[in-house]
Amino acid sequence: MSTAAVSGPRFPRGGNHCLPSPGAGTLTDGPSAGRSDRGGTVTGRGQDTRGPVAESVEIDVRAGRLRGRRTGAVDEFLGVPYAAAPVGPRRLRPPEPAPAWVGVRDATRFGAASPQPGSARARVLQGDPGVTGEDCLSLNVWTPADAPPDLPVLVWVHGGAFTNGAGSVPALHGRLLSEAASAVVVTVNYRLGALGFACHDSLGAGTANLGLRDLVAALEWVHENVAVFGGDPGRVTLAGESAGSMCVALLSLSPAYRHLFAQVALHSGVPSLQSPAASERAVEALATRLGVRVSALRSVPGAHILTATRDIAPDHRFWPTATGWLASPLAGLQSAAPARPTLISTTADEGTFFFIDDEWPEDVSRDKALSVVTAMLGPDAAKRYAEAAQPARPLSTAAAAITERLYTEPADRWADRAATAGSTVFRAEYAHPSPAWEGRLGATHTVDVPLLFGTFAAPEFAVLYESDVRAPELSSTVRRAWSRFLHTGSPATAGYPWRPWSPDDSCLRRFL
Repeated sequence: MSTAAVSGPRFPRGGNHCLPSPGAGTLTDGPSAGRSDRGGTVTGRGQDTRGPVAESVEIDVRAGRLRGRRTGAVDEFLGVPYAAAPVGPRRLRPPEPAPAWVGVRDATRFGAASPQPGSARARVLQGDPGVTGEDCLSLNVWTPADAPPDLPVLVWVHGGAFTNGAGSVPALHGRLLSEAASAVVVTVNYRLGALGFACHDSLGAGTANLGLRDLVAALEWVHENVAVFGGDPGRVTLAGESAGSMCVALLSLSPAYRHLFAQVALHSGVPSLQSPAASERAVEALATRLGVRVSALRSVPGAHILTATRDIAPDHRFWPTATGWLASPLAGLQSAAPARPTLISTTADEGTFFFIDDEWPEDVSRDKALSVVTAMLGPDAAKRYAEAAQPARPLSTAAAAITERLYTEPADRWADRAATAGSTVFRAEYAHPSPAWEGRLGATHTVDVPLLFGTFAAPEFAVLYESDVRAPELSSTVRRAWSRFLHTGSPATAGYPWRPWSPDDSCLRRFL
């Protein structure tokens, strides 16, 4: 594995000048015994089938007492509610505080993921989210068991096109990253699809972008509680991949959330917003499909909403809406956003992800490639693709167009504006190809995430990494750089140069 620093004015792809460098639980009542390092208790031992022998550990948060488990050198608390269940009268309404509980709440199992249709692409790159349900507003915490207090905190927002995903997917299990980075790692569930991003006047004021409001509630919970896990609420890095990265970028624009996180890391996603008119049309199409008024959506069974959402796609989507504090153009909001250390990462072959139709991608014909480019980039881009496509390489040509238009160019623009507004920006590209499917995926969308979390060796990802002898070294290199960013605000060291990005010096660190 190697890395290279790429810098200079805007460079053509493939013509870079490189400077090499070194490489929801149940409640129980009962006594506890044995003090833990954070004022909790160790209550017994049991077998964790995922790894080393585990022992129970208890801790007090503001809402009550949690029982998690210590596995090796890391304590984990799973399925912790950060807001009240958004069901019944709370459906399609802003999140409310989680109620307190009496006794000890089990925190050894992941909470439910938001209802979702599922995706072959997501399963291949992230794994299965597990049980789903509307009572989904929970988070998971991993923290070094014997580390000193005031550790940096990583809060990770999962991707999935605002439709799929969860903080519980195997790619995001945080134990290995927490230990390697000596940091508290938090992953979050939030409402998806229509339940999280329906926007219509008939639903009432304050109901737009509920998924984003869920994330704010999660950040507020972290701010209030992370100290008991050994974390410093003033050293929170908010990060995510794909749609999760878009959420992070949007939240970073608001001065109102300045106190909730100090740094951001964006993996393969800077935001786009849907117009209020388009969002209202989506809600109306959903209600029509269900045969109800928009105002009656709160009483429709969740399974019916999920089916109807699938039926009206792709003509209508549920997506963050340009309303409220997001009504202004993003470029203007970014120029006034708080300055923060910012790490922006993309992959070299993002676009191949959108050709995974099943567990084993088929050969891509020119017609198939043209249809995907048309759907994602529009007819003008499809015309340019048709003129430029090499007959023998329809996948690589189409994927390159998608990568450049939807990921690389927007990430560079976001980096330019953030740097101009005063943020210290570091730009990275993950370019090491997966050997899966004879290398057809290359360094595809989100393939870097299991390497960052150290979960690439999980059985779910064998097809992606098992035959890649360099994956362990690459994972260690990525985690070391990101760990430095968590601790210091910069991934660079004296022996690992990485200049900040500026509009005049587009320095990019490439992981090869």
